[in-house]
Amino acid sequence: LLPGQTGIKRRRRVMPLEDKMKILEKLEEGVSNTDVGRLFGVNESTVRTIKKNEKAIRASMESVSPVCSKVLCIPRDVNIEKMETELTFWVEDQTIGGRPLTLKAICSQAKRIYKQLVETTGNGNPDKFHASKGWFEKFRNRYSLRNSRLMGEEEPLNAQSAPKYSKQLQRLIRARGYVPQQVFNAEEMSLFWKCMPSRTFREKDKNPESLEEAKDRISLIFCANAAGDKMIKPLLLYKDPNPTCLLEKDKNRLPVFWRSHPKVSLTTALFLDWFHNCFIHQARTYLIEKNLEFRVLLILDRGPNHPDSLFFAHPNVDIVFLPLEGTSYLQPLDQGIIEAFRRYYTKHMFDHFADCIEKNPCLTLKETWQQYSIADALVVIKEAMDDIKPAALNKAWWKLWDDVVNDYACFPRANEEVAKIIESAKRMDFKFFDIEEGEINELLKFQALAITERESVSVNTEEDKSPEPEVKMNLRKLNAVLRQASDLIDAAIDMDPFLDRSLAFKKDLNKLLYTYKEVQKNLQNKAKELKEEKDTNKEVVWMKTMDTESESEGESESESESKSESE
Repeated sequence: LLPGQTGIKRRRRVMPLEDKMKILEKLEEGVSNTDVGRLFGVNESTVRTIKKNEKAIRASMESVSPVCSKVLCIPRDVNIEKMETELTFWVEDQTIGGRPLTLKAICSQAKRIYKQLVETTGNGNPDKFHASKGWFEKFRNRYSLRNSRLMGEEEPLNAQSAPKYSKQLQRLIRARGYVPQQVFNAEEMSLFWKCMPSRTFREKDKNPESLEEAKDRISLIFCANAAGDKMIKPLLLYKDPNPTCLLEKDKNRLPVFWRSHPKVSLTTALFLDWFHNCFIHQARTYLIEKNLEFRVLLILDRGPNHPDSLFFAHPNVDIVFLPLEGTSYLQPLDQGIIEAFRRYYTKHMFDHFADCIEKNPCLTLKETWQQYSIADALVVIKEAMDDIKPAALNKAWWKLWDDVVNDYACFPRANEEVAKIIESAKRMDFKFFDIEEGEINELLKFQALAITERESVSVNTEEDKSPEPEVKMNLRKLNAVLRQASDLIDAAIDMDPFLDRSLAFKKDLNKLLYTYKEVQKNLQNKAKELKEEKDTNKEVVWMKTMDTESESEGESESESESKSESE
């Protein structure tokens, strides 16, 4: 030992933040370092060190509560404290979204946030924070990170665990500042669009072709927001890209986004097509009309056709995946909306058959069913979609985001809707006069079996698509429709003894026909311009022909004159 050393290590004294603040106050008053050291019983070098770290000490004092300031001994980097707060939000976001959390991922995100804070504040060194394993253990203990959250494991959803998940999601929504108009849920469903009750056809009529036709399937993507006032136009997937009944229809003006796949399978490529080319455009247009910022939170299930690349698909869209097990327990569109759509579709399809038979009594139900095309189904789908009220779409969020629900008593009872389907069935054919609720429920249950086929591969080859013909409005057919409308008005005026009623009918019908009359004017003008252009071209051709003939006549005359001179 050196002279004066006892061999006992001097215990380090840690000064509370309050004492350090008092030292700084004395220094501000002009007291020298030596005098301050004597006053507080510390070395002059300690006073100089406290003065050097004044900025960090004051920042730590501001960021902690008065109670904590008495206990906190060594000031922490303010940027680290802010980083850890932001990191907890990020961890919650990853957990809610069903994304796996690893030690490496958390540490990388911590360093990224810390670097951004240093660049923003201008204080500190971005290389100072290394996100070591020791830091991570302390961070995990401070914020109670469980191992299941760290490893990205999902708890099955049930009546007990669902409220906890809902609170996590609501905390994320508040932290990101979303309003109900900006939060959307999308869900896929399939439908046997020609399916009928089992008693519809006699046994001898149930040939294999009819049974296969009854199981012809379409797939739909529904998407609506939490406010309930916006339902994205659905995407419809069919096996045929150009069915005969739609050859004269512009597929960009249908009530659905029309897509096709040979197996009616909603692949990853088709879902990304819907996301980029359908959802983004409609959501942006809607939010601009509402004078809201185009920022969207889209909630999806963990289907294999929903790739992780969606997280980075658009800078203004955040994606949250519901837990894989028990998704239907929380998914808003699964809370009665899709079931209601199937009931509405069945009712309107029965009404369509009944109306066709009333117009033409010679038709049998089987013939009407055979004539029912995918074009007719599009009309019925639109009618069923219109029956889904905004209040019902809003109420569907009651399990996931109960604070946003305005009316809990807006859903029509299923048995009331089934009763309406029974009334429509009785209109179709006398054989349904005694149809019961059980048969309708059996039909609806069978419809629910039309589950969408989902492929697990994220990349698939594009199917060959036959070129779509260019669709144009036919002036001759349009003129015929408008003449029939005019005849209908005249017939109504002649038939109705109340002139004011028939004149009101005429006025209302003319309002409805206004769009078609404008189209008629445009087509007539185009036809006139085309005729004038043809006439002009004919005149030019005729003049060129005349010039050519006169030139040839002049040449022949000159040749004859030269011959006569030579003779």
